[in-house]
Amino acid sequence: MANGPFIPYKMVSWLTTVREDIPTGLSYEALVTAFERKMGHWDRDAETALVKEHASWDKVQQAFDQMAGSHGLMIFSKIDQGRLVSLHNGIKKCVLYIVGNGVVAEPILTIDIRASLFVPFRVCLYDNGNPAGAIISYERPSSFLATLNQSALYPYGSLLDHRMNGVVQCILRKCQNQTL
Repeated sequence: MANGPFIPYKMVSWLTTVREDIPTGLSYEALVTAFERKMGHWDRDAETALVKEHASWDKVQQAFDQMAGSHGLMIFSKIDQGRLVSLHNGIKKCVLYIVGNGVVAEPILTIDIRASLFVPFRVCLYDNGNPAGAIISYERPSSFLATLNQSALYPYGSLLDHRMNGVVQCILRKCQNQTL
């Protein structure tokens, strides 16, 4: 190897993260629509404007509050993984979202900058043919933040768990009430 062998800086033993795989009773298309309606949407132009003006933190918080959905989370990015991979071996319905809230991320990253590996976090929607409908899948933020062994992060992990659970429960209730 031109650069020599890889030598890890520090070996870390990981705690187990907790993944939620929740059948929704919805078609894939209905789940994507419901999820995107419940979530806020990050506005890159608004962020750029805030950075350019060196906005106060209060103004940043207000902007993120406006961008966040009713559960305090927003979609930062959407990657339709199924679109390209469906070109081989049939249609695959799966989309990956990068989800979070920058105001919540700030104290997390202040406590431990390594948490930037985990926030914002990933949410995947997919259809694997389960008769119980398309699935929403994510790792509980509390579980992956716990791998950093910083007790000050626990309340933030719980907050993000609660917010994501609120999104899921709202989608499930709408499914049960047939109001989608």
